[in-house]
Amino acid sequence: MTKSTTYYWVLAALMSVITLIASYVVVPFGAIPFTLQTMAVVLTGLLIPRKYAAVAMFLNAILLFIFKGAFIYSPSFGFIIGFIVAMVFASQNPEAENGWKILTVRAIGMNLIIFLCGLTYMYLALNYLLDSPISWMDTLMSGMIIFLPTDIIKNVVAISLALILKKRLTL
Repeated sequence: MTKSTTYYWVLAALMSVITLIASYVVVPFGAIPFTLQTMAVVLTGLLIPRKYAAVAMFLNAILLFIFKGAFIYSPSFGFIIGFIVAMVFASQNPEAENGWKILTVRAIGMNLIIFLCGLTYMYLALNYLLDSPISWMDTLMSGMIIFLPTDIIKNVVAISLALILKKRLTL
C-alpha cells in the first residue's frame, strides 16, 4: 500500500516539530544533561522516506534557528547539519522490510553520520572560528564519548517506537 505525498509531508512537518520539542526536553544525567533531540531524529529517519525525512530535519534546523537561536558559529551546529545528512544517507523506504535488526543498523548508521558531521564541525569551529584550540581527542570526549551510554538508550527507545508506530500507522 502506498501513501499519498500529503501524508508524508504532514509526517515530515510533525516530526520536525517533535524534534524541536525534544530539544527542549533536558534530562539531567550526571554532570552533563542531555536532550531527547537525537532520539526524535533517529525516529524520523526510521519512519518516513528519505526525501521527507531530510526536509523534516531542514525544517527543524530553521525552527531551531527561530526558537533557540541556533547559529552557524556554534560548535554544535555541525550536529544539526548531521541530522539532515543522516536522513539523506541512512533513511529508506518505510514500506520495505523493517525488522528490528534492519532498524538497528539504520539507527547506528544515522548516529555515525551525525557524529561524523558534528564532531568535524565542532573541531573546526572551535579551532578556527572561535579561536578556542581543542585536540581531536578532547573533541571526541566532549562531543561523543560522554554521550554514548545515553545515545544507546535513546536508540533503543527510537527503534521500539518505530516498530510500534509502523504497525499502528501502517507505515
